[in-house]
Amino acid sequence: MSLKPFVVALESDDLAMLDKLVADGRAKEREWLEQARRRAGVRSLRGSALSQARARIRTEFAELRERGKLAGTRDLVVSREVRAELKRRKMTEEYEPVPAEDARAPGRRVGTGPRHYRQFGDEATAFDARMAVRLPFSLGEQLVRATYWTSAPAVEALRAWHDLCSDGQEVMRQEAQRRGGATLLDLLCAGFARRPSADEVLNKAELQQQVVTTGDIFRAAVKRAIL
Repeated sequence: MSLKPFVVALESDDLAMLDKLVADGRAKEREWLEQARRRAGVRSLRGSALSQARARIRTEFAELRERGKLAGTRDLVVSREVRAELKRRKMTEEYEPVPAEDARAPGRRVGTGPRHYRQFGDEATAFDARMAVRLPFSLGEQLVRATYWTSAPAVEALRAWHDLCSDGQEVMRQEAQRRGGATLLDLLCAGFARRPSADEVLNKAELQQQVVTTGDIFRAAVKRAIL
């Protein structure tokens, strides 16, 4: 099966709970295999009879994994919950491929900066762990396309917002600091920059909430798995 790899930022506690869930699932798989081998009497079989019994066990094992009854790997657990999360969000329709220029674009999409990841008010969410996971290729492609096209209207509106409201004073100061320190000219330019109105700031926040990333889906999927 062709697989699509991802690396996802998430909270370390969630990753630890997911890994424990996977370990429990792996133990259940081992127990099922031992019972299946006993039922088939593989210890007393030889030759073609043994090969056939092992083939039947492998087939049944694969079917149980496919149906989600057994899940002893991180990939299996997360794939199952990603499917459920896409279904819950009604993101299972057929989408066009992501345009090549956007698929190759580096960095975050518009609207997915730090303020996109606030849990409660101004409290930032600490995504201090990284999870490597592989989805079946068709599911991974569905995830990428669905998040891109679902977010596209909000992303375009945010681009228009930035064109209208510029970067604002705070962003100009931060950019100057990243260049090695704000000069007097930088501070003067920032001081005279147009301030977005309260309504414009609220509109930007609302648009940011409409942007859905692959990471958002993965993190929701992990939460579903560990609850």
